Amino acid sequence: MAKKTEFGKFILSAGEIGAYTVCPEAWRLSSIEKVDTLKSENVVLGIDMHKRWAKGYDEAVYFAREVKLLVLLVGVAILLHLLM
Repeated sequence: MAKKTEFGKFILSAGEIGAYTVCPEAWRLSSIEKVDTLKSENVVLGIDMHKRWAKGYDEAVYFAREVKLLVLLVGVAILLHLLM
């Protein structure tokens, strides 16, 4: 839904503009009329796939951060060993 600023102007999100571009009637029904649409099996499957992808991405980011920390610690340990 478009947000109204303190100056009285409306701001549309990129998603709203994209939804309007694809189907103005669907945008009108969901944004203005607040009609709940039925989700098809493909939409439900897509939402589930997106959630699984996001979870995998979060895990990959966490794993990469841990690997960087491990490499740093090994480097510090080697440096300390060489200095002693």
